[in-house]
Amino acid sequence: MSSHKYRKYNSRLERMAHIVVDGVIENVINDNDDEDAPFAEVSMSATYGFVKRHPELMTGTPKNMDINRLAVSCRSVFEPWFKTLDELHEKFHYNPALIINIDESSTRIPTDSKQLVVHTADTKAGFTKEQPRMINSTFVAAVAADGSAFPSVILWPSVKLPEELKSLLSPTLEIWANESSWMDNVCLKRDALTVLLLSVIERRKRMSLENEHILLLLDSHATRADPSILREFQKQQVDVLTFGPHSTHLCQPLDRGVFAVFKSELTNRFEAPSSSSSSSKRAAISDVLPQAIHTALSPSVIHKAFGCSGVLHNSSGPVLLKLPESSIYPLPSRRNRFNFYGKVITDENL
Repeated sequence: MSSHKYRKYNSRLERMAHIVVDGVIENVINDNDDEDAPFAEVSMSATYGFVKRHPELMTGTPKNMDINRLAVSCRSVFEPWFKTLDELHEKFHYNPALIINIDESSTRIPTDSKQLVVHTADTKAGFTKEQPRMINSTFVAAVAADGSAFPSVILWPSVKLPEELKSLLSPTLEIWANESSWMDNVCLKRDALTVLLLSVIERRKRMSLENEHILLLLDSHATRADPSILREFQKQQVDVLTFGPHSTHLCQPLDRGVFAVFKSELTNRFEAPSSSSSSSKRAAISDVLPQAIHTALSPSVIHKAFGCSGVLHNSSGPVLLKLPESSIYPLPSRRNRFNFYGKVITDENL
């Protein structure tokens, strides 16, 4: 069968699936005792016609996934973690306003987005401005299961805060100049203890829940393993639970919707500046950041993200049912990962 018949399909994996089905159909058609019979090839629509006649079947395009995430996406990995989470829920009966997820996401605008241009047949599609390569900064968000959000932070890689970004400063958004654009131990400590923890304590006091425990969900990157932060959380009755390595695509609320909306809003609203200067690029990104953050942190987006992540009490069933019992891939190394599951904080836990 010639490969040109499959050029319309979107991925190599999808092409392979159609080739396999078409091969089976050809084998059935040509399975006869007459050796002189000509070989019959199936048409491009054979697979689609076959699926259409069998409503129990359907077609789909597989998603690309990192091999480590694919390896851990099974019940044998997730069930122990959800069991630990449910035990904490049973013990402390967390108020939804005190179930918190914190994480960070890149603010870089992708430069490879494609635009569909509709034009008359006797003209060319023309040209469009290529989006400039953007500096990579980081959006740090914290959200709660009641649909609310805490003050956010933008980490901007510079010695001092650029003038174009100062207008974005507000009670709900801080921008910090930082040597690195990613969250490191210094920034985590500053954010955790001077922004998040103070906001959480104030919320608990305002709700007259001073004796209630708080559940803080964060990823398992090694930068989170700071004993001084964890001990301070423990003093304030904040139970820290880290997600398993490479598992946040399924059970972290921020990854299950909030960050996707944020990046989509950035990409759709961003307009490439006419100048290639750094100040023009900063001004362009500062124009779209507030609305992107506002939309991503809307109550409806946050509620939906928590609902499908399985982190609320006894809500893991739908997540687990979609997973195979075990993985056919070797589990990734836990190196450079920090695993903490609500235990007493000692240096041995880190």
